[in-house]
Amino acid sequence: MKYEAVIIDMDGTLVDTERALLDIWESVASELGFDFTREDMISTVGTTYKETIRIMAEAYPDAPHDDIRKMMSQRYQALRAKGKIGLRPGVRDALETVAGLGLPMAVCTSTRRVSAVTTLESVGIADYFTLLVCGDDVTHGKPDPEPYLQAAAKLGVSPGKCLVIEDSPSGARSALAAGATVIVVPDMVPAPDDVAAVAVIVESISDAVSMLAEGRI
Repeated sequence: MKYEAVIIDMDGTLVDTERALLDIWESVASELGFDFTREDMISTVGTTYKETIRIMAEAYPDAPHDDIRKMMSQRYQALRAKGKIGLRPGVRDALETVAGLGLPMAVCTSTRRVSAVTTLESVGIADYFTLLVCGDDVTHGKPDPEPYLQAAAKLGVSPGKCLVIEDSPSGARSALAAGATVIVVPDMVPAPDDVAAVAVIVESISDAVSMLAEGRI
């Protein structure tokens, strides 16, 4: 097989977290007297906590961003504990297919490790993955190539032998800069022209894995 490992983003690709988080974010900010636009919030999709705070602090310099994020985290954890955060369509079957191909899988996410582990365990897919590279494991987060370079190195695989499945432009740019082949399954954000020119764009993770299994990528 052309690839020796599959690396997959978590939020918006494996787990349907992003809409819930945006709704919570908007609600919390509003309660504190700030009207964050969807466009501004969506611009942070796929970035690290630090980068998210930087982007939003530029747009809303008077907002208590750290306090807002802490309140968001509490409400998200409550939703997750109630089983209200689920998988994206087709994810479990897709993971079974990749596992059947004998390829190791890793998660590469901008989410902090403690939250990422809990989320993967809550939706019952943690055991599919050989390793996790999380936002607090790297110095430079997506779109910098460091997260995917680190994931490939820890897997013992050349980045060029890795197939990456992402949903966000930031994540796709990170993986492309690392030298991986990238399939994008857009969720909250359409693939921009620079990503679409060099990545494969599909409608679902099922489509992505079918391409892999059938040797079409």
